[in-house]
Amino acid sequence: MDRDTFSNSRRARHFGRSTQNFSSSINQPGYGRSDNYNHRKNLRDAYLNESNSADFHNVSSFFGSPKSSINIQRKTPDTMIHPFFEESSSDLSFHLSGLGLDENNNRRMGTSTSSGQTESKYLKVNRLPSLPTWALDENREIRSDLTLRKVVDEGLVLMFSMDKSGCHFLQSNYYGENTQNVEPYIRDRVSREVLGNKEVFLTICKNIFGNFFLQRVIEFSNHEEQEIIMRYIVSDISALCLDKSACRVVQTALETLDPIYGDAIVAAIPRKNRLMAICTDQNANHVIQKIIKKMALPRWEFLITYLCKTEHDNLLDICQDKYGCRVVQTIVEVLADDTDKCNIEEKARCLRRLMSKILMKCQKLASNEFANYVIQHIIETPGVLAPYRNAIIETCLLRSLLSMSQEKYASHVIERAFVYAPLPHIAEMMEEIFDGYVPHPETGKDALDILIFHQFGNYVVQRILHICVDCVIGDRPTLVDGVDYFEKFKSWLSKLYVKARKDRTRLTRFSSGKKIIDLLEKVESTFHFNPGYDRLPSPYSPTHDVLAALCPSSFFSPPGTSSVDWPSRTTSLSSEHPIDGFEYTFPNNYHQKF
Repeated sequence: MDRDTFSNSRRARHFGRSTQNFSSSINQPGYGRSDNYNHRKNLRDAYLNESNSADFHNVSSFFGSPKSSINIQRKTPDTMIHPFFEESSSDLSFHLSGLGLDENNNRRMGTSTSSGQTESKYLKVNRLPSLPTWALDENREIRSDLTLRKVVDEGLVLMFSMDKSGCHFLQSNYYGENTQNVEPYIRDRVSREVLGNKEVFLTICKNIFGNFFLQRVIEFSNHEEQEIIMRYIVSDISALCLDKSACRVVQTALETLDPIYGDAIVAAIPRKNRLMAICTDQNANHVIQKIIKKMALPRWEFLITYLCKTEHDNLLDICQDKYGCRVVQTIVEVLADDTDKCNIEEKARCLRRLMSKILMKCQKLASNEFANYVIQHIIETPGVLAPYRNAIIETCLLRSLLSMSQEKYASHVIERAFVYAPLPHIAEMMEEIFDGYVPHPETGKDALDILIFHQFGNYVVQRILHICVDCVIGDRPTLVDGVDYFEKFKSWLSKLYVKARKDRTRLTRFSSGKKIIDLLEKVESTFHFNPGYDRLPSPYSPTHDVLAALCPSSFFSPPGTSSVDWPSRTTSLSSEHPIDGFEYTFPNNYHQKF
């Protein structure tokens, strides 16, 4: 049958109700989206629908007495314009009319939907016309002889700022690579068009191209202009933080504005429950990180208070988020920075407060897809975080190594612990893996038998093998506080040899097993053979006698033998009997790297 002749009606009869059910299901909102995505979207929508008027938290307190010229309040669009821009501009009126606005920042021909919802207060980028033909060459690029004065005189700053090529032209000519000193006339006209109207300012903030030019304007703004920029940002801080383009403008403002205005922006960040949407948003989390890195601790200590609330698991919810985990990690980084000597006592106090909360949730955090990176960062960072690393190993990891090594994300934490833990803690974890678990009463398998073939646990075994080899060959110190762990590491490496030789055939079936075998074979190939070992006579060839003298668990089995011919271990590793009447020992002078 020709595919084109298979009509919709026949197709419906052919597939029956299943097609109809599928069609109805795919039309449902949120089909194909994960629960985590829908939860974050609901937080974001609910957050944007709420009023921000109650979230300014006495911003004026940052500016001293009430007679200060800055007072952060909700104002009408008319009162938001600084007296510097009271003089009307015909060019601004022309562009406001082209953007669908009048002189009073009200929409002409405002439309509403059937549900009574008015359209977004931000301007639509697709309403802007393309650049005029006289500004372009035959290749539809900006003319090389076009000047910034020409664009300003024609009143096309807004149009150029929202075009890809036009925005690049403005950036390179407004205190850029082509113009080092902007004339006062040009600066005044640009300020009038960009900062003279709040709606225009917010529109440029959210534009994919215009935000870059606006960042340039903020960087070279004077004190009077900075006050206007601060007022505009604070007036709608929530939407700007959540927007992909506008969040860059907010970050630039936090970096370049005077401290008094930066503090005002931080004070406008929402608190309480709505802070969750800010910390877990893919755009707004960068604003929070910028605040943590650039502002003084007293300005963002409210974040630590929010994370350490006892009535809610805010720390757990944020750490388990894809973007929120990075916020917590940044907080730990800043508090643990010992190079900054400012507020050392306050940092130590906040760090203790935060780490006590993390230690309470350590087991859940280490097993989470994203929160495990927070635990890894604490384990990897030396210095101030070293006591907390040891506390995590002692309270969270020890006595749970076998179960956590078999988890997808917790196994990464176990690996980091083996790499960065102090030597006594490494030895304690080794003892738990090798001798801390009773073998299965029926199969005789112990912890090493389980992990070496596990899809996640084998990486822990590989890490253990590397540490043992490094300690035996001298690349890693084994003497700490007068205690030498060299003999213990030799014993653990010998047990790994025995285990790998016994299960060599099975290990070769997996890529992880091949890595273990390759490493052990490299270790064998670097030994300086010394055949003068006390051992029993061997019926095999001299070559195999040398390998047997070196290691009875050599991977090169004598001819005519297999793994079943070697005695299997049925008891614990601590009670293992010598094979063929001798035990494997490493030469005392073995320090050659492979």
